[in-house]
Amino acid sequence: MNAPAILIAFPKGRLGDELVPLLAGTPLALDAQALKSRVLRIPTATPGVSALLLKGADLPRYVAAGVASLGIVGSDTLDEMDMDLLELADLGFGACRLSLCALAGVSLDELRAKPHLRLATKFPRATEAWLTREGLTAELVPLSSSAELAPLLGLADAIVDLVQTGGTLKAHGLVETAVLGRSSARLVAARGAYLSEPGRIRPLADTLIAALKGCG
Repeated sequence: MNAPAILIAFPKGRLGDELVPLLAGTPLALDAQALKSRVLRIPTATPGVSALLLKGADLPRYVAAGVASLGIVGSDTLDEMDMDLLELADLGFGACRLSLCALAGVSLDELRAKPHLRLATKFPRATEAWLTREGLTAELVPLSSSAELAPLLGLADAIVDLVQTGGTLKAHGLVETAVLGRSSARLVAARGAYLSEPGRIRPLADTLIAALKGCG
């Protein structure tokens, strides 16, 4: 009986846009025709191995549940979740900063001095950890997107968000006032599959690492 297909969870969005070209010409290159369609399960150049295209916080859940044996996800997402995953490698690409950003002209000292600081973010765990390290308290305003609008419209005094080039910040009149941490793409594995089927899963992990590590 044929072994079941192996699924690898690949990210949609910013990381996915960087990932797909890096895989071109490798054994795990994604089928070009399938990529042009709306399907979310894409064959790779290796028979019996397919990619699942998933968003954000959904991706680690698919891997942790064993639906996908391997996955590629930003370390910022992993830091916000408590998932039973094996982190196999820092792949190096997709590097960005998790930064505190405020309107141009507003300094970090001014933010510190506010009696009721409000920070908009979709990274509450990382933000709370930074506030604790800095001895600060703040009201966190949860936002899943378009955080840059929050200081402009008075919803928050500043935001904590990922910054890659800074272009989006500049377009909204924002500047980085502090760097809380750094993020990059990580290769993760389902603990059960990786440990119970090393002959099938580990070679794929090695292929991904060889193709991607240091490409960023």
